[in-house]
Amino acid sequence: MKIDLHVHTAEVSACGILSAEETVRLYKEAGYDALVITNHYASYNKRRFEAAGLDFFTEYRKGFALAAAAGEKYGLKIFCGYEIRFDENENDYLVYGMDDETAARCDEIFPMTPSSFSSYAKERGILFYQAHPFRNRMTVVRPDYLFGIEVRNGNPRHDSRNDIASAWADRYPHLHRIGGSDCHQIEDVGIGGILTEREVGSMEELVEILKKDEYRLL
Repeated sequence: MKIDLHVHTAEVSACGILSAEETVRLYKEAGYDALVITNHYASYNKRRFEAAGLDFFTEYRKGFALAAAAGEKYGLKIFCGYEIRFDENENDYLVYGMDDETAARCDEIFPMTPSSFSSYAKERGILFYQAHPFRNRMTVVRPDYLFGIEVRNGNPRHDSRNDIASAWADRYPHLHRIGGSDCHQIEDVGIGGILTEREVGSMEELVEILKKDEYRLL
């Protein structure tokens, strides 16, 4: 299966240009089998929805539901992930396997630090990766806080210094490596992700292949 682990849609991520349906259709045309929708899960995004009189987590889940419905239409598996930004700085983190009940407690999560969330994630079986750790304005966190890092970020409008990220993972071999397109607009579709021989039908199954590194990077 060909899976993109890092995809944004316009309904939730203000920086996203493509709607959920457009995104899924384009990925189907690009030969993908599954996507993880990882919209921005952060205080700044929550404030944006609240300013419009909307509940952030409800809108977050609606955005995912639109993608899931498009997945049914076009024949792609669609999974819900999160790109978390804690309140302390501009770092971004990709999270897989966080259930709805946990994710709804965003007011508890946003003030956390990588250290405190690391413990929180391990207790709940959540996989915690730093996204594009060597991009401008990022602060590289202690490797022992993380399950892994994104070593191949495909976004063409940023220099994510993927070569340095890969070298960092070489230095800390416990870090699991992932890649994704970081898709926001049409030219980003199909730039990255993973290939696995396993059939992945749920987030739980995706978490298992990520834990076991049963994939290769695109």
